[in-house]
Order: sequence, then structure tokens, then C-alpha cells
Amino acid sequence: MEKLYVNEIRPNGEVSTVGLFYSPNEAEGIVKKLQELPEKKSCKYEITETPPRSAAITPRRGKQAQAGK
Repeated sequence: MEKLYVNEIRPNGEVSTVGLFYSPNEAEGIVKKLQELPEKKSCKYEITETPPRSAAITPRRGKQAQAGK
């Protein structure tokens, strides 16, 4: 089964993984939906077969807050 990661590259250079998808159509579909959002117009997206390097990943704040509880 193919694994594709969709990464969001923010204007400040931060990279965040949007999700893991199992087909190119799924991955391309989510990128298209994200690009249509006004608040995401300045972001770029990449679809890769490998996850981003751990140093480049920006953790989501909600998960960090839950881990601290």
C-alpha cells in the first residue's frame, strides 16, 4: 500500500504534516481543499513518500497541551 505524506510549508518556513494518505487522488484532493481556504493562501504544499525530517516538524499545540496534563 502506498503511503503519501502531505506537508504544509508556511511563509515563515515552518513545516507541518497535514496527514498520511494512501492514494495520490486523496493527497491531491486535500491539497486542493486547503489551497481554497483564504487563511491558507500563503502556504505551499508538498506530497512526499517519506515523512519530513523530525527537526523540521512543528508539533501541534493541542497535542503538546494534552501531553502536559
